[in-house]
Amino acid sequence: MGIKERREREKQVTRESILTAAHKIARLEGWPALTIRKVADEIEYSAPMIYEYFANKEEILLELMREGYQQLIASMQQAQFSTEDRRERLFKIVDAYWAFARSNPELYQIMNGLGGVPLDIQETTRAGRAAGMVSLAALKDWAQTSGIVLEDDFGAVEITWSLMHGMVSLTLVERIEGGEPRARLLLHQGLQALLTGMTQQKSAG
Repeated sequence: MGIKERREREKQVTRESILTAAHKIARLEGWPALTIRKVADEIEYSAPMIYEYFANKEEILLELMREGYQQLIASMQQAQFSTEDRRERLFKIVDAYWAFARSNPELYQIMNGLGGVPLDIQETTRAGRAAGMVSLAALKDWAQTSGIVLEDDFGAVEITWSLMHGMVSLTLVERIEGGEPRARLLLHQGLQALLTGMTQQKSAG
């Protein structure tokens, strides 16, 4: 490895250390408590050194948000192709979304403007669009094999996302009676009702 490559690798390691430290601080104290100074103290660097990698705290948050969506999309794609059953794929994608959110609550917060972390809506929308495309592809695939024409496929995805995000968010703040087990059951029931409604519309047509 040459000197240039070694320096680039060291920069990447430091960059990841900064992101890991920020995530740790959020997990222990919440996102509003995050400061450049705390990140610097966590990795035993000076604050000016942090600014060599990120211009401000928002850039750190945006990078963590993007990484969160990359992880979520990878999980959803793995779930999508874990079975040949088109209908079952939709439930597995929902389960993957749920598992990610419950395992990574801090990332989920900044990905969705929760926890007192308002980020640029255009940035979060752009990053989240790919996750929506995974759901869209699976939903259209199911509809096609079921002989169903989706008059508003993006609308169907938005309904599905609202169901997932709403149930996860309510569970995170402990607003679902019965806790996580009942919340997951309700999530599956909601998706089942959505698919049943689409099927009935086909029959009525």
